[in-house]
Amino acid sequence: MIPPVTAIRHIDADHAELDLTLAADDPAFAGHFPGQPILPGVVQVDWAIRLAAQCFGHPYHPATRFRVKYTRTIPPIAQGLILQLRRDRARQEIAFEYRLLGIIASSGRFGFAD
Repeated sequence: MIPPVTAIRHIDADHAELDLTLAADDPAFAGHFPGQPILPGVVQVDWAIRLAAQCFGHPYHPATRFRVKYTRTIPPIAQGLILQLRRDRARQEIAFEYRLLGIIASSGRFGFAD
């Protein structure tokens, strides 16, 4: 399952930005944490993989070679969450970055295979 995407901007063939909307009742927040929901890190990675597959026309499959850094939590937010995706064809990697109101909340990269 992926979040509602309100806009997709293809900067070029290997770079896209997606505007995401997160509602407090999104199943991704269930139990994480009651009374003060935050988006789990594993969900952020899963969404980046799934959305990169859609944006760049890759078949969806489990990714490899993960590197992830979390710098701030992501709460339910109606606007202001952007996912940036950059494909490196030579390395067969996708770099991702979640920005919350312009500030990096998490970033990382993962491998993919054609």
